[in-house]
Amino acid sequence: MRIILNIAILLSFSATVFAQNPLRNFREGNRQFQDGNYNAAEILYRRGLEADSNDVRGRYNLANALYKQGEYEKSAEIYNQLLNDKRLSKKQKANVFHNLGNTSLRTENYQDAVNAYKEAMKLNPHDDTRYNLAYALQRMQQQQQEQQGQDQKNDQNQQQQNQQDQNQNQQQQQRQQNQDNNQQNQQQQGERPDQMKKSDAERMLNAMDRQERNTLDKKKKIKVEQRGRAEKDW
Repeated sequence: MRIILNIAILLSFSATVFAQNPLRNFREGNRQFQDGNYNAAEILYRRGLEADSNDVRGRYNLANALYKQGEYEKSAEIYNQLLNDKRLSKKQKANVFHNLGNTSLRTENYQDAVNAYKEAMKLNPHDDTRYNLAYALQRMQQQQQEQQGQDQKNDQNQQQQNQQDQNQNQQQQQRQQNQDNNQQNQQQQGERPDQMKKSDAERMLNAMDRQERNTLDKKKKIKVEQRGRAEKDW
């Protein structure tokens, strides 16, 4: 879609105006502008404004030269200053609003562009302004849709991140629980050998006691048998 960017150049100078030094600079600046030499035009416009800083045409055309060089913020600043000048006619003011809308369109400030074009239409309805207004409305809607889509994507990413964080916390808690359980099991398993050794020791002691009693019983039996045989021999 082609964008019509209307940069109006006001050339309604009288013969007596051309004889004045500032306006000779403005006139030559207009020629340079029409030839596409926008930097040269800017220099000439600034020279003319040094002699007459309040010249409406010179300030307007300087803003146009800056716009053509991509200096959208600087040109918008001059356009906004011109809107406060009560010397502007309705048509001139409409042109300023139109070009101010162009600067906002170039910088993708579509809402500001729409507002500027609407003001221009109120003062002087023009096909170029109407076309640019329609284009700015379309781009503003697209921008809003893209922003909504980006917001939804950011929300989804945030939800996914929150879910991942929650899962990581749960996994960490589960690992900690497993570590605690393993530590408890190790402590319990560490106590069992001592308990087993103690029981083994009890069994060993009991076995030793039984063995000692059996040995004593055997010794007593041998003594009795020996005593009995001796008495029998007598």
